[in-house]
Amino acid sequence: MGALQGFRYFLGVRPDPQRYPLFQRICEALGLSNRLDLLHLTLCVVAETGVRDHFVVRRVQRALCGAALHTFPVNLSRIAAGPQGAFARTCGRQDEIQDFYRALVRLLRACGIEPLHRKSGLHPHVTLGYVACEVALLRIALRWFPTELLLIESEVGLTRHNVLHRWLLLPPRQPPLPFEEGFIAAADPARRSAA
Repeated sequence: MGALQGFRYFLGVRPDPQRYPLFQRICEALGLSNRLDLLHLTLCVVAETGVRDHFVVRRVQRALCGAALHTFPVNLSRIAAGPQGAFARTCGRQDEIQDFYRALVRLLRACGIEPLHRKSGLHPHVTLGYVACEVALLRIALRWFPTELLLIESEVGLTRHNVLHRWLLLPPRQPPLPFEEGFIAAADPARRSAA
């Protein structure tokens, strides 16, 4: 085990434990040993410190207080493996997760918390391992809806994650349905003139 190199605090989501057997089979196929309890998708890092930050929970709670946070689909569709390790990545449209990320950043910035390491935006992925493995690109079909947003303290160098706080996520937002009044009025000229 390595030496403690500091603390990283991030907001993220974890896969449903029912998905762990699939992740386990993928790791075994790539020759990776992985602790499934460490699987996560990082949305944003909120602090990095040399010593434990005893006030980070309070600051993030203040930023997210009263926010209506709706879950979103995480669609992992490919595994990329190589000298830097293996990662499960999203592919194609990811509007809901990007909307969630932007809303999260707005809430944090309003309370003076500047997310770190996301200058080019969010590129969602789940790290399966950092051990070098054979170059591979595998297709998968793995989709889940996170049930909670987590504030996690990573003890850098010790491979230890401590969940400091949890926010339950609301059900996914539902897009307008074709039979809603606004949709019918816009689509039907006779109905529009009668209104």
